[in-house]
Amino acid sequence: MRIFLSVLSALALLLAARRFHVSENTGHDIGALFLLLIGIQLLVAAGLIHRRQQDRTQELPGSTDKGEGGGKEKDQSAKQ
Repeated sequence: MRIFLSVLSALALLLAARRFHVSENTGHDIGALFLLLIGIQLLVAAGLIHRRQQDRTQELPGSTDKGEGGGKEKDQSAKQ
């Protein structure tokens, strides 16, 4: 998902740069500004998704160990 959003962001930014280059003579192009905004938003979304996936992968092994350890201690105390 992160790679897909990054590719879309790069595409939108390239299209915005192309539109700005074409509209250099007129001085304004709302379509290029729109593409620039979309590109930036996609880039930020890709970064946020990447960070969230990293946080999840770091939390999973820690929470699994705690869950297993707590369960073993309960089983041992129940056996005694």
